[in-house]
Amino acid sequence: MFDLIKRNLLKSVLFADGIVSVTAGVAFLGFSGLIAKLIGPAFTADAILGLGAFLVLWGLYHLVLGGQASIGGVRIAIAGDALWVLGSIAVLVADWDGLTSLGAAFITLTAVAVADIMLLKMKGLSDRRRLAAA
Repeated sequence: MFDLIKRNLLKSVLFADGIVSVTAGVAFLGFSGLIAKLIGPAFTADAILGLGAFLVLWGLYHLVLGGQASIGGVRIAIAGDALWVLGSIAVLVADWDGLTSLGAAFITLTAVAVADIMLLKMKGLSDRRRLAAA
């Protein structure tokens, strides 16, 4: 199984990111009020709804991209991940007092996970280019 993932790293990462993003987005849409309370006053239920809608669209983009990964499309995904990580850091710095401990931990862990996924996308893209050049 791991050989299959290694051979298709980029495709596997894009599909996994798509599934996780859509699932998280649906959860954010369904439980926006509860999630906002858990994260803290820095995030309103409406902000969580907006994030949920974005995550559903972001996830669908990844699912489509996983089927036909174009270099430009993957670069957009990588740039989006980088912006998410930078935005998370900005929220942690600017709104620290408006976050619960759970909210700060959630944002931090999510940023680390997104950074890891971004690095896997970069590795998969690099592998794909190297195979295409061979």
